[in-house]
Amino acid sequence: MSKALIIFTWWTVSTFNGWDTLQQLEVRSAYDDLLGETFDVPVFSDELKQFDGKEVTIEGYTIPLQQSTEQDYFVLSRFPYNNCFFCGNAGPETVAEVYTNKPITTQDARVRVTGKLKLNDADPLHLFFILQDASVEVLD
Repeated sequence: MSKALIIFTWWTVSTFNGWDTLQQLEVRSAYDDLLGETFDVPVFSDELKQFDGKEVTIEGYTIPLQQSTEQDYFVLSRFPYNNCFFCGNAGPETVAEVYTNKPITTQDARVRVTGKLKLNDADPLHLFFILQDASVEVLD
């Protein structure tokens, strides 16, 4: 009986596969009364919800959002800047907000980020995915 439970538990627990896992969502339009605008709202899959609040690792490209050379907040993109969501060539599921546990000085680089994943379906002023308390490793 205990072997069957262990096998069933192992079988139902998914592996986080970076951007491929983050794409497991549906995007719908919804109207926000407070802001008076229509926004894209994610509907996260059950598999994706398993990773909410968990530490994950994902690779991508940094898109700096701060003026200073040291960044403790940036956007991680699945694609380089010229192909990213903000340039109109990809969807909102290809970017994540990153809040680091210590500032980085790297800009426009390919990196590996490890942090606590927060799925955001309630605040239209933030991206769908947020990585908190993140550490950053430069790959290039």
